[in-house]
Amino acid sequence: MRYAEEEIKAIWLDFFSKTEYGLTLSRIVDEYPDEKSLIVSFADLVEYNPNFAEDFLKYPDIYLSRGEEAIREHTGEEEMHIHLRISNLPRDRRKDIRDLRSVHLGQFISIEGIIRKATEVRPKLKLGAFKCSDCGGITYLVQEGTRLQEPHKCAHCGKTKPTIRFTLSIEHSEFVDTQKVEIQENPENLRGGEQPQRLAAYLEDDLAGILVPGDRVALNGILRAKERRMFGNVKTTEFDIYLDVVSIDKEKKELESIEITEEDEEKIREEASKGDIIERLRDTIAPTIYGMKIEKEALLLQMFGGVPKKMKDGTRIRGDIHILLVGDPGTAKSQLLQYMAQLAPRGIYTSGKGSSAAGLTATAVRDESGRWTLEAGALVLADMGLAAIDEIDKMSSTDRDSIYQAMEQQIIAVTKAGIYATLMARCSILGAANPKYGRFDPNRPLVDQIDLPTPLLSRFDVIFKIVDVPNPEKDRALAEHILNAHLVGEMLQLEEEENILVEEYSPKIDPEFFRKYVAYAKRNIFPKLSDEAIELLKKKYVDTRKQYEETHAVAITPRQLEAMIRLAEASARARLSEVVTKEDAERAIRIVDYFLKEASTEEGIIDADILYTGISSRQRSVMEKIDIILRKLINEKGFAEEDEILEEAEKVGVERLKALRMLEKMHREGLIREVRSGVYKYV
Repeated sequence: MRYAEEEIKAIWLDFFSKTEYGLTLSRIVDEYPDEKSLIVSFADLVEYNPNFAEDFLKYPDIYLSRGEEAIREHTGEEEMHIHLRISNLPRDRRKDIRDLRSVHLGQFISIEGIIRKATEVRPKLKLGAFKCSDCGGITYLVQEGTRLQEPHKCAHCGKTKPTIRFTLSIEHSEFVDTQKVEIQENPENLRGGEQPQRLAAYLEDDLAGILVPGDRVALNGILRAKERRMFGNVKTTEFDIYLDVVSIDKEKKELESIEITEEDEEKIREEASKGDIIERLRDTIAPTIYGMKIEKEALLLQMFGGVPKKMKDGTRIRGDIHILLVGDPGTAKSQLLQYMAQLAPRGIYTSGKGSSAAGLTATAVRDESGRWTLEAGALVLADMGLAAIDEIDKMSSTDRDSIYQAMEQQIIAVTKAGIYATLMARCSILGAANPKYGRFDPNRPLVDQIDLPTPLLSRFDVIFKIVDVPNPEKDRALAEHILNAHLVGEMLQLEEEENILVEEYSPKIDPEFFRKYVAYAKRNIFPKLSDEAIELLKKKYVDTRKQYEETHAVAITPRQLEAMIRLAEASARARLSEVVTKEDAERAIRIVDYFLKEASTEEGIIDADILYTGISSRQRSVMEKIDIILRKLINEKGFAEEDEILEEAEKVGVERLKALRMLEKMHREGLIREVRSGVYKYV
């Protein structure tokens, strides 16, 4: 240590008198106790005295205690306890949780990450006032650690335990608010396959109650060790580490944790100026997966997202794009999801089969000390990023219900154990599901073949059907692609990187640069719709709705119009353009057209009702006719026989096969029951 303790105090006093922090202290004194912390930027300390700042990082306890003494002397207020908090440590001073070692104990460090858990705020005893059972005198004892410490001897009568007993006097004791949080490494900083590590952190006084799960922060504080006990009270030589938090730096901008230098920015602008940037970015997505050009283009636009809007009445229109991939087994859906989660600047991959509602959204759980803790799930951790949910159809219905609110309102409300909290979940959702009968039946509508409720389906902006149908030409190309991918893998094992085939299977843009490009675009580009784009989208919507006159089916709804707007904005953002052009609108229309033809077509007619209600307009008409026939026959005889139903159906213009299919559908959905073979009643 360069300075003696008295010198440290003198330097602090000089620092307060020569900088603007002296004026700040005067203001804090006026506003005390509403404000009780002096926040000093580490950069200002370095500028004032680099050696002093460097020494502070090694011996923070002494420097902070002498600093707080200097504050009391400077202000002349001995009764006020104003905290000294050092914040804004430079990025190169920040440590990863996995790199913390015993040499860091007692040092001032900064940990960057996402808050995973936060307990409720509770009082902690700071100065205990203990009443003697013999003379009634009060003995004060400063409390350290987590266990209550009683005095051994009375300060008044001098008697010791066990001759006398002490009882804690609550009204004479001093308490401080305390909260325990758990910080987890940012997912974007992990190498593939690594588990994010966590660190417990303790917040006291005016820092308690600021953080909620899902907050991205840098916690600055002193790393401490706590003894680990086994079997009740047996001490061990192993210790747990935790962070005693001194200050909090909240992340102000989304994706700020991805550092973009001036050289990076120059390169990003240069790449964007090339006309084929969207095609090259698209080809960077999973080059080993064959084809799927339009699907990959949509996934690329999902990563950039549209522009969220906040209206004057407080309404928020989401900008995030939700995509669902539904396909036959072996069509690389899971591989695509994992790739997207790794490629996205903020990506979380989870499987619906192994996730509960709490694991996806948030929950309140009891920690080891019995306090209720709010714990964030995958959608909260993916805030401002991408949540890839595989096997979304395998989730239980109660778990699936929990993500409705997160998809549209982009918030998650937790009400449990007296905790009411609203957490942000402003993320794009990329889901994958399999057909419930194993493979797609091309003759049946998509909705019948996915085990997902229609309200959930309707919240996806784009749904892609990935079908594995034998086709000699396509099969030959796919086989070549897969075999070449394996060959490239073997070449890379032998370090044969200078090969045309290796280049062909390499991403067109380096994934690290890709992440920076996306982060830069989302941080800085907020495109506006041009008049041309507005006219084109409006014309597309109105012209498609006109088809109702011929088909009696609603081909497009306002939800698809909103999806087209988001995709068009994302296209402009991917080009780093501040204006959504006609070409961006055309790209969005092409993607939505493709999805509607694939997902909501019945007998060649596009009908959005298939997605929103599970049955098309024409099916509804057939169902209404069958319903009338059933009610009539049941009222007359108490039951309805299949042959009679089909005969009556033919009389009102419904073919026998269609009527039979509708009966099966009504029976499958639990609207009617079969009392015996071919005889129906209402449930």
